Amino acid sequence: MRKTNLIGIALILFFALFSAQLVYGQMQMRNMKMGSHHKMMMKKLNLTEKQQATIEKLMISHQKQMVDLKADLEKRKLDLQELKLNTGYTRDEFLAKIGAINEAKNKIALAMANHKMDIYELLTVDQKKIFNEMGNMMENKMEMRKHEKMPRDF
Repeated sequence: MRKTNLIGIALILFFALFSAQLVYGQMQMRNMKMGSHHKMMMKKLNLTEKQQATIEKLMISHQKQMVDLKADLEKRKLDLQELKLNTGYTRDEFLAKIGAINEAKNKIALAMANHKMDIYELLTVDQKKIFNEMGNMMENKMEMRKHEKMPRDF
């Protein structure tokens, strides 16, 4: 009886550790893919050292800007949640909060587009072709993922 209990406990522990390892591995792969895309693009573009240094500075600046913009978006979402806690909000108040959220999303989209163009303008004609091809591939992948996440029942 004790042997079967010990074997059962050992199997449960084994499967728990195995599952945790798989989840951790998936998280590592997701993070690695994000960074590896950047490295792969830099390698394929065959950038000069000056271009690489400039792009790295642009990327850091962009990341700092995105932190602020995303924080602003989250605050606006919290403002909407706070409004919903009140039972007497008006249509205008609700639509104003939605408009503020959309405005924050538009700022993020514009910042991303400006960042992309800042990099694009540094490239040679041949590098621009590669940049556009790789960008199209990434946009297609992101679009497919977006559709996968959409709820099936409307």
